[in-house]
Amino acid sequence: MAVVAVVAGVAMAAVVGPVAGGKPATGPTPANSRAATAVRQGVREFQKGIAYTGYWHDAYVGPGARRALRRLRDTGATWVQVLVTGYVRTLRSARIVRRADATPTDASLRDVIDYAHRLGLKVMLKPHVDIWGSECWRGRIGPGFSEAEWRAWFASYRSFIVHYARLAEQTGTELFCVGCELDGTVHREAEWRAVVARVRREYSRRITYADDQIVEDPYAVRWWDAVDLIGMDAYPELTRRLHPTTVQLRRAWRRWARRLEALSRRWGKPVILTEIGCRSVRGAATAPWDYLRRGPVDLRVQQRWYAAAFKALVRRPWLVGMYWWQWEPATPAGGPRDTGYIPYRKPAERVLRAWYARRL
Repeated sequence: MAVVAVVAGVAMAAVVGPVAGGKPATGPTPANSRAATAVRQGVREFQKGIAYTGYWHDAYVGPGARRALRRLRDTGATWVQVLVTGYVRTLRSARIVRRADATPTDASLRDVIDYAHRLGLKVMLKPHVDIWGSECWRGRIGPGFSEAEWRAWFASYRSFIVHYARLAEQTGTELFCVGCELDGTVHREAEWRAVVARVRREYSRRITYADDQIVEDPYAVRWWDAVDLIGMDAYPELTRRLHPTTVQLRRAWRRWARRLEALSRRWGKPVILTEIGCRSVRGAATAPWDYLRRGPVDLRVQQRWYAAAFKALVRRPWLVGMYWWQWEPATPAGGPRDTGYIPYRKPAERVLRAWYARRL
């Protein structure tokens, strides 16, 4: 999903919504699904995940945040994705900063990861980069850069991401995401390979990258061989109907599932859906990435979208996990009057619980 964080003043109004080609330049190109099955068996476990999204410096601190994390665990989730965001001032800015008022502190990240582990959850740490005070999407970073600007941006990004790789290693975090939806940069293959190599010097466990180009160009990333899992933020437009049925949505998912399976086969690596979700607003299934859509609450469309995704995607040999967007540390959040992504206290949560109670 193309995630855009909007910040005004000290508090962050962080709303996130998705956006949704090329063969690999190097690396393995397996010819059949046996490779995908083998790599899933190597992973051993399906990641029943939920994205836990804090957008201010102390978002993960306090009894409310802990209560929210316990509720997340109670859905049957076995993995939690912890979000941390750095910022640039404009699309052309090369300097990525950790803002004292908005970026979760290292201490709070250590605390939430420790608490998640005590709850029996495994953790993915997923750093984002957003544009401060703007609705511009991070995928637009990069186009128009000069070579000097590219060097400066990657130097800053390398410093930013290595900082969190070290924290992930120190906290025993089980999975690390080296980037998210930086579509305008992924063609810089040499630089990204260098970033991943540098991260591996600090972090000893599995690594992924969160692409989101399932629609436009699923083969845009040509360096999947450098990471362990192919990550995809999945918010495809499945229908033009305002009130689609679960059957209609499930059928529409098959097209996108074939794309993901082909990607897994090409690289011989399993796929995780680093984000997947749909809002509870009328017409959400026509553009599940649209976090700004206005309209009346529609709990049923979200419920059906969840059900269709589970029915169409789980137990496929190439898929090893999914992270539903989103769950917030603030309470109360979600509920039957909410039009956002959060499934808490909505019919979609019942679907989530039912599937996460199964062996996937």
